[in-house]
Amino acid sequence: MTFCPMIVGDSYNRGERIDSSKFPADPGLPAEESSSEIGAPMNKGVNSTPAYRCKKCRRAVALQENVVDHVPGEGETSFEWHKRRGGDRFNNCDEIECSSVFVEPLRWMVTVEEGALEGKLSCAHCEARLGYFNWSGIQCSCGSWITPAFQLHKSRVDISTV
Repeated sequence: MTFCPMIVGDSYNRGERIDSSKFPADPGLPAEESSSEIGAPMNKGVNSTPAYRCKKCRRAVALQENVVDHVPGEGETSFEWHKRRGGDRFNNCDEIECSSVFVEPLRWMVTVEEGALEGKLSCAHCEARLGYFNWSGIQCSCGSWITPAFQLHKSRVDISTV
């Protein structure tokens, strides 16, 4: 079963209680032994999955499969004064890199499980602030609007492989 943030967002908009048991598993906790025994020695070097870890304590907070992709917006160029220019207005759009990673809600997000509508995301191990969440959405630094939004700041996490 795959998680769909749009369905959870629609449930939130209708005022329904969000069932946190439907959230993906916590990547910082060890996986069940049954799933790690089947084919584990063969796949260790082949399937390396990128993981996002807390910079302070190195606990895994999300895997690449938990990342919600989005189409980059125009970024700061959408707020510029629109004068006639020689057509160079959008030349630097390809250079925009998002300063955050948006993930689906995970079981380690205690404030989300408690039913908060928005708030800070803190590491489950060391309580370091990793990002922010808002069920109504957040605008990414690239200009795109993500709803619901569970934002991890890239400056607060390291990317490694599992």
